[in-house]
Amino acid sequence: MLVGVAATLALLAAAAAVALLTRPDPLGGSAAPATAGLGPDLRSRPAAADRFALPDVVLAGFAGAPPVRLADYRGTPLVVNFWASWCTPCVVEMPDFQQVAGEVAGRAEFLGVNVQDAPASAAAFVTRLGIDYDLASDPAGEFYAEVRNFGMPTTLFVDPAGTVAYRHTGALDASQLRELLAVHLGVQAGAGG
Repeated sequence: MLVGVAATLALLAAAAAVALLTRPDPLGGSAAPATAGLGPDLRSRPAAADRFALPDVVLAGFAGAPPVRLADYRGTPLVVNFWASWCTPCVVEMPDFQQVAGEVAGRAEFLGVNVQDAPASAAAFVTRLGIDYDLASDPAGEFYAEVRNFGMPTTLFVDPAGTVAYRHTGALDASQLRELLAVHLGVQAGAGG
C-alpha cells in the first residue's frame, strides 16, 4: 500500500512540475498582480550567471521623488532589488537589504525598484521598515520585463561598468546577500568589511 501511495504522490508531483513548466504565467495567475506573465516563460528564463548590460533607462522616482537614471550608478557596484508590498518574500528580505546597504555604504549602492504596486501601500511599507537606500518605481513593470525577470523578488548584482554579473530570484537574508556581494562584486560587508 505504501508503494501505491508513493507512486501516486510521485505522479502528482510530476504533473504539477509539467503544469508549472508549461504555464505561460510564471508568477501564479490571480494571486499576483499584473506582473504575472511579464517575465519570460520559465522554459526560456535566463541563467543566474548570464551577463548583460544593465539598460540605461530612467525610472520613475519613488513616492514623488525625482526620476532615477541608472547611468548615474556607473563606476560603483550596484545591487538592484525588484520588490513590491504585495510580495511576501520581499517583505521578509527588505530589512536585511537595509542592514547590508548600511554596511557597504560608500563602497556599493543599493536601488530598490518597486514593481506594479499601489503607491500608498509601497510608501507605507518603506516608512514602516525604515528603508533609506535609493528607490525607484516601475509602475507598468516595463523595466522588470526588459531585464527578463521571472519572479519576485529578483536581485541583480551589477559591476561598476554597468554589467549585470549575477541574478538571484527569491528572497535573500543578510548572510546570503553579503556572500553574493563578495563573490560577484568583490564587496566585503559586515563588521570589518
